[in-house]
Amino acid sequence: MTELGDIFEPGSPHGRTYAVLVHHPRSGLADIARYLDVTPEEATATLEILCALQAAVRLEDAEGEPIWDAHAPESLSEAEARRRQHEINQMHAAAARLSETFRSVRRSPRGNGSIVPVFERLEMLADFEEMQTSARNSVKIIERGPYLSDIERENQQYLLKRARIGDGVRYQTLYQDTIYQDAERLRHALSTNASGAQARTLPEPPFKLIIVDDERANLVLHADERRPDPMGLRFTASPALRLLVRTFDVLWSLAAPISVNPAADELDDRDKAILTLMGLGATDDTIARRLGMSRRTVVRRTARLLERLGASTRFQAGVQATRRGWL
Repeated sequence: MTELGDIFEPGSPHGRTYAVLVHHPRSGLADIARYLDVTPEEATATLEILCALQAAVRLEDAEGEPIWDAHAPESLSEAEARRRQHEINQMHAAAARLSETFRSVRRSPRGNGSIVPVFERLEMLADFEEMQTSARNSVKIIERGPYLSDIERENQQYLLKRARIGDGVRYQTLYQDTIYQDAERLRHALSTNASGAQARTLPEPPFKLIIVDDERANLVLHADERRPDPMGLRFTASPALRLLVRTFDVLWSLAAPISVNPAADELDDRDKAILTLMGLGATDDTIARRLGMSRRTVVRRTARLLERLGASTRFQAGVQATRRGWL
């Protein structure tokens, strides 16, 4: 399904078509197809999608022939940002509703249900270790306080993670950004990253979570053993598990890569200008002309910015740069 953010992907059919409309406003179908090197039928199909997304508008020239024009890139990027924020708000609301349901669950024997409550801290820690030990392909973790384990158990978890990375298991760990004030956990995170793991940060992850192979998950509800309701929940194949996997993937896409020294990662004026123009939908050639740089330099700097920001798209890079306060 095509989304508004896809038009900022210069390599996609919709991104190429939108770029043509930006560079050649009020163009007819034959000209658009020629610019894109596609058939008129293919161009028509893409234009219809852009119009449905309100990224483009169909008009008529003086002879009554159809022509197309692009809507302003900045208004589209703002609309996409609002849509994604709405999606995140819906996700948090769904998580809150699930939490209310989870907390209403009372003690029940361990069984084969898709959601099973866990009441003991040591049992939850044992689950975390067993899940990582049995992982075949991937481990996804959201790590935030309050923490369940002491320093000795933390070191055991660190050694286990290192061993599983060595076995080829892919680790993605999403930390609360308070990790920068926690020297020991930051050292562990950077060390496992050096071994091949991936780590990112968010200001306020909604919960503590581990997902293994997208098939099982443990969600921590609280860390207080004096409370009568479950401390956490085990998930196996179920709609709730799919929601947790989707939630993690969305949060991961919005998080910033962990840094040895985040304060030292600020951009120079040229990189800020490149990011700003990228966010407006400018092509590499346009950026090069605007800033008086060679296209090769722009391509190299753009690739480096995407890597630094852990972004796979230009739109995502703009979100990450804003989150870090670079723009």
